[in-house]
Amino acid sequence: MSERVVISFVCPNCGAEVNALEGHTNVQCDYCGSRLLITERLGMPRVFSRPVVKNPRGIIKSIAGKDAKIIDLDLLFIPMIKLRAEIIGWIHGYKKGEVKKDYHYDSSGGSQANLLSSGTYPRGSSSIGTRVVGEKRVKKKVRRILEMRIDPSNFYRFGIERIKLEEKKFEPYDDSLLHQFGNVFDLPLSIKEYLKQGEDTLISNITGEYRGWDKFKWNLRAIKKSAIVYYCPVYFSRLEVDGVPYTYSIDAVSGEVLIKEAVVRKKERRVIKLNPLYAIIGLAGVTISVLPSVIGRGWTLLVGLAVLFLIWELQYGTE
Repeated sequence: MSERVVISFVCPNCGAEVNALEGHTNVQCDYCGSRLLITERLGMPRVFSRPVVKNPRGIIKSIAGKDAKIIDLDLLFIPMIKLRAEIIGWIHGYKKGEVKKDYHYDSSGGSQANLLSSGTYPRGSSSIGTRVVGEKRVKKKVRRILEMRIDPSNFYRFGIERIKLEEKKFEPYDDSLLHQFGNVFDLPLSIKEYLKQGEDTLISNITGEYRGWDKFKWNLRAIKKSAIVYYCPVYFSRLEVDGVPYTYSIDAVSGEVLIKEAVVRKKERRVIKLNPLYAIIGLAGVTISVLPSVIGRGWTLLVGLAVLFLIWELQYGTE
């Protein structure tokens, strides 16, 4: 059976912490005994998806390489908040246009009007007026239903923004069950702060297209806000290849790789080992070509035979 989510808030009478089950509207402060009526929704619905992937190590090694050394591999339930709200209000704005000049040509003997982009008068022409190009005005009411996803873990780079929520089956949040699978990433901020951030972002998405206008005023607010927290299972791994650390994360439901860092392997240096036999042969060749002029051909022949014997001994001699 799913556990109810406990929401904490401060008693307005004594300042003590009060714990209430999500969805309850009548609670009592354990410290001062005050009876409190909760008139607004605390928190938001929470659901989770069960992990399906059985061999995350195999997926990682198939991408990073069999020589990848997996240092740690953890299953984390990362929260993703989906916010839906209706934005209502009005916007007024004005953007100045660019002044263009029209010219009338007389030099050709005829009458021909032409618009030039430059601000100078061409020869044989005279200005017949100006016009404004690109001037914009807006004055309208706004009523839009918008949705957005909030990633509370974006600082930690889990890659959860790539997860497709619509392709997963979710169940009511069960804290004890989630901890049997792995660890749960806690929300760094309060629910109210996330809702405020989401509301500001939705409004900014509407007003953003008017940035740079000469005059712009707006009065927008979010109504009918609803949100839900999806806890998505993600395998998070740190690994090493050739002593260099890398980070990988995998969607534990679909098996899709969310974050992968390109593995750069060290190039093996080609070391040329000098064979003593070949060294002696080269040295013998140089010696034989030089010695005749120094010690005569007779001695050179003896030295050559000695070198050949040494080569034979190195190649075929018994141990």
